[in-house]
Amino acid sequence: MSVKYAMLGILAQKDLHGYELKSSFDEKVGDFWSLNYGQIYSTLDRLEQDELVSHDRQAQDKRPDKKIYSITPKGKKELEEWLATPVTKVRALRDEFFIKLVFMDKRNPAPVLELIEKQKTLYLKQMNQLTHQKVAHKKQPKKHDSLTTELLMDAGLFHAEADIKWLTLCESKIKSMMKNK
Repeated sequence: MSVKYAMLGILAQKDLHGYELKSSFDEKVGDFWSLNYGQIYSTLDRLEQDELVSHDRQAQDKRPDKKIYSITPKGKKELEEWLATPVTKVRALRDEFFIKLVFMDKRNPAPVLELIEKQKTLYLKQMNQLTHQKVAHKKQPKKHDSLTTELLMDAGLFHAEADIKWLTLCESKIKSMMKNK
């Protein structure tokens, strides 16, 4: 997901300053994606240069003026076009674990199998944590973005499950290779 479109989507709902944008972003995507203030402000600068957002200054007592950002008509149009366009690039396989597999010594599969087991344990912990979050979320009063949060949790669970299946396949193939030597 693009930070650019996340910012436009948030500003399409309400004019906000940078700190509020970060809080709104964190509320919407929670633990699934972290964003720092530098990313927020550099994205806002680019959006402003592209005339997709604008800002007004709000005076504050004994503090610098606060910039309140709002989406422009051009920004709304670009957001609408982006929302209506399917994602053509499937989830990238730029995974740190995969890179580790590429460079581990295949002649000695024991460390590879050990790493796979540790990685599977981490994914199982993630699934357990997501399941607990999902149960806790269902007990809370429904908010505007409740469905979106639940869908993100489901996606996290499905991705972790798929990763565990892939790791199990890797483990099976490595063990099969060891037997055939």
